[in-house]
Amino acid sequence: MSVLLLTATILEQTRIAEELTDSVSLMSCGRRWCHGVYAGRNIDLVESGLGAANTAHALTRGLEGRCPDMVLQVGVAGAYAGSGLQVGDLTVAAEEVYGDLGVVTPHGWRPAEEIGIPVAQVGGMPLYNRFPADEMLGRRALDILRKSQTVRVERGPFVTVQACSGTAALGAERQARVPGALCESMEGAAAAHVCALYGVRFVEVRGVSNAVEDRDLSLWDLPLANGRAQDAALCLLREL
Repeated sequence: MSVLLLTATILEQTRIAEELTDSVSLMSCGRRWCHGVYAGRNIDLVESGLGAANTAHALTRGLEGRCPDMVLQVGVAGAYAGSGLQVGDLTVAAEEVYGDLGVVTPHGWRPAEEIGIPVAQVGGMPLYNRFPADEMLGRRALDILRKSQTVRVERGPFVTVQACSGTAALGAERQARVPGALCESMEGAAAAHVCALYGVRFVEVRGVSNAVEDRDLSLWDLPLANGRAQDAALCLLREL
């Protein structure tokens, strides 16, 4: 099995890169791309950069160059208050949702369906804000991680935004748009979107670096979340 493993930043892939054998790397548009082998699998390790545009660009380039069996996106996320998740816990995406794509009306934000133009057409089905992760692989990933990791692992909807929620009020508003949403990031929906267009199975795992609340960086733990997410990714590369 070949895997394209996508991270937004180089910090989210350092440990994974160290585990690759027969690796070669290059710089593309100022980002590191690395190819190697892990657990008998060919791995393309891609640093995309922050945000949806960088993610879509890097992943499209990667999928045009190769045809992996799976895309695995790994990174950190902010956990919504209603999720019950704590810093250092792990999350697996059931689906990805563009959380701020749509239209703001006198009655508040409405999703892209309000515009009436599909964001994508896949298999004759119009897609707007919501893009699926692979159901079977996601459930297997959840089971594997719950058995192998010592932290809490939950699976549910993820939300992708272009401006991170820096207040508890905004976080609560965005979580309410997606019932059951666990966390938010700036890249996941773009990756799920591109994978849907190319028909490639998509799995996403993130470590919780912070709560979505009034922004206080002293309460964040990016190294812990990065480490947990990369440990989870290596586990999935061995067992998924």
